[in-house]
Amino acid sequence: MINVGVIGYGRAGEAHARCYDTKPQAQLVAIVDPTPSRRDAARARFPHAAVAATLDDLDVNIDLALICTPPNSHEAYTEQALMRDAHVFCEKPTFLDPGNGAKLIALARQRRRIIYPGHNYVHSPLLQRLRELGAPERIGALQRLTMTVERPTSANGSSDWNPSWRRNPAVSGGGVLVDHGPHCIYLAEWLTGMHVQLVGCTMTYSTRGVEDHAELRLDMSGKIKAHILLSWRAPHRRTTYSLTGARGTVTLNDDILVEDSPAGRHTWRLAETPGSRHAHDDWLPALADDVLRQVISAATGAELARSALVVAQTITAAYASAAQDGVPYRLPGTLNELQ
Repeated sequence: MINVGVIGYGRAGEAHARCYDTKPQAQLVAIVDPTPSRRDAARARFPHAAVAATLDDLDVNIDLALICTPPNSHEAYTEQALMRDAHVFCEKPTFLDPGNGAKLIALARQRRRIIYPGHNYVHSPLLQRLRELGAPERIGALQRLTMTVERPTSANGSSDWNPSWRRNPAVSGGGVLVDHGPHCIYLAEWLTGMHVQLVGCTMTYSTRGVEDHAELRLDMSGKIKAHILLSWRAPHRRTTYSLTGARGTVTLNDDILVEDSPAGRHTWRLAETPGSRHAHDDWLPALADDVLRQVISAATGAELARSALVVAQTITAAYASAAQDGVPYRLPGTLNELQ
């Protein structure tokens, strides 16, 4: 039985707690949150779990820590959990600073523990279908990847704590780039089977001092270009992913998948369960199963956390590029850093 502790009982933490509490190979034993009202909610929903304000206040053993706090505390909680000999699952972005990320990966290896980044979109049935239809053997050699994430504003956090924390860089680590960028970055590698090498970025800032619009241009293994547009100032809510190959294009626009090829156009509607959009409850069971499999197998290799380090490096390079009016920045050799 794997003892699970949830750190941060906001919207994401509550969803993870519900999910892991149903897993026969796991036992939810602890919930940590600094906000009294959130701790009260945790006790009411999970009376069998120990509830505390800090990780240091817990006197129960945790085999797996699920870190569901805002980004500014991810690295500290990851180190604290590893030092308690717990495996770590951490919501995105797992690392804000690439140097700290490399050190934490080394610490995890030293203590024979895993760091599993919360890259849950790879478990989305819609994106899995996009990847299947966008494979080179189906649409030809890949030529281009585009991603567009448009929102009228940023998502709200828990009303019990700080609903607008995503627009406070001291808590969030940045704006729309840090909020939506991580998913697009790891998906760019997952969808194409290539690696980010160069990053160019331009962005504009809101009156609160965080970027609310960003455009990234990624060079993928020197073979194709990926274009990513992220916005909190759009007139609508829309998410689009598109893969273009030599023989066709596959586009996922929200839950509508369109394949264009010489044989014509095919359209599918791949709807999710209503109400699952924010926490992606539909995907969490598959994600949790994979996390638990990795813990049970006692995997200690660095590859699990590699994509989290790529995300941190890409975001860092994007900010540097934006400060130089979009001059491309090259990522360091990620795999070499993990040796």
